[in-house]
Amino acid sequence: MDPSTSVTDATITTTTSSVVEKRYHAKRPHRKSRKGCRNCKARKVKCDEKRPSCRSCVARNDTCVYPVLPLNTTTTTTTTAISSPSSSSSSSPSPQSLFQEPLFIPTDRDEVDMRLLWFYTNATFNCFSSGPWKERNVDQVLRVDVVQHAFSHPFLMNCLLGLSAMHINQLEFHDLKVPPSKELLYRVKAYEGFRKAVEAADPSSFPALLACSLLLCGLSTYVFRSDEPRSLYVLDWITLWRGIGAIVDMAGRDKLAESGLLPLVIRPNIDMEQSAVHIPSNLVFMLVSIKEGDPDYQYLESYRLALKILGSLYRELNLNGFGPMLLLRIATYFTFLDRQFHDAARKKRPPALMILAHYLAFTNFNDERCWWMEGIGYKEIPNIYSYLSAEWRPFMQVPMMTVNLKSKVEIARLLLNNPLWVSSYETAAAVAVVIKKEEDGTPPPGPGCFDVLLAPSRLNTFDLKTLGEECVKIERDVIVELTEGEQD
Repeated sequence: MDPSTSVTDATITTTTSSVVEKRYHAKRPHRKSRKGCRNCKARKVKCDEKRPSCRSCVARNDTCVYPVLPLNTTTTTTTTAISSPSSSSSSSPSPQSLFQEPLFIPTDRDEVDMRLLWFYTNATFNCFSSGPWKERNVDQVLRVDVVQHAFSHPFLMNCLLGLSAMHINQLEFHDLKVPPSKELLYRVKAYEGFRKAVEAADPSSFPALLACSLLLCGLSTYVFRSDEPRSLYVLDWITLWRGIGAIVDMAGRDKLAESGLLPLVIRPNIDMEQSAVHIPSNLVFMLVSIKEGDPDYQYLESYRLALKILGSLYRELNLNGFGPMLLLRIATYFTFLDRQFHDAARKKRPPALMILAHYLAFTNFNDERCWWMEGIGYKEIPNIYSYLSAEWRPFMQVPMMTVNLKSKVEIARLLLNNPLWVSSYETAAAVAVVIKKEEDGTPPPGPGCFDVLLAPSRLNTFDLKTLGEECVKIERDVIVELTEGEQD
């Protein structure tokens, strides 16, 4: 063998080996993540891609929305899941993949329905979310479990689509805008189907009825923002909120726990003694002025309970500011009220109306998450003021003043009678505490802060009858509105 050839071959072999080694140990290229949420992309910051809300959005109290996966990716995932039911968990789609868009749409639904359902699972669901608390972590329930029940119960599906359509139109998203007639059609179908399901009382529909009873409370608020709102519609709205308890009573806690929807009826506990300290002094004076023989004396205990629950809103606002717990307390207020107060309000007793007016002042905060509350207080507080006689109007001074304020900080300072008050929740320190507690897996409010809404046997069948009658009334109004819209 020629020595020169051997040297050359050896050199080539050595060089090739070094190239292979370098290629093997090459630095791993940095790949830019394209699955981050839209807020992080807009702010050009790294997203941790945590579902349902990334850490950055939780800290900023923003609605976390992720972009939709390409259609072919979703189709492949769906096919694998259906064709291989016995496949290992590593090949099955994770629950997080369900958060992107619905994996199935019934054949009787069109493209608009699909778009609305996608919007619900990415944005609208958040209006009934209450934060990352273990006791009431409802995000996955709202985005996945409720949607799965909706596939089997059209009345719930129409409720989801109607709520999503109302949300889009209120945000004025022109690219996604839904025709008003279509939005109305969803509403009438939701109310009609819900009423019939309540009358049928089929146990298999109880979970869907529960979810629908909650979401209808948001869907029905379109009345407050209509061009010709019904005066004192808040009295009918109370019936819908109390209807949630009627469904819980009918279904039973065990049935709801099996369905996975029990977190929807978890509400914050109330320290009645501490809350009583925060009741506005003018309302305390009103309460002690009710003597035996007064027409409102029969409702005295109900008024006292309603005021203590109202005091919990003032206490939460004063101590913790505009946090998720305040929104949850505002949203669940009516679920704590008893039937006696409901009766007094329906009879338009002045003390009951004044308590409602002070509650409605809290709905004027116009939080983006609870967008469906927008306009309720601004419309109904003046209506209550106009209904009351002159002797009662001095008690309405503070609620009426909130109608002319747009800043939620100004409204809070007025309600608390403290011009220097600031929201502790919105300080940087409070946000850091929330993030730290979320990382540790401990709920910010602390243990024992939640209970189940209206445990069984608290209500009877009369509430279901009342709920059905209220649905008929709303359904009739929606049909009239739909008919008038078609004529136009």
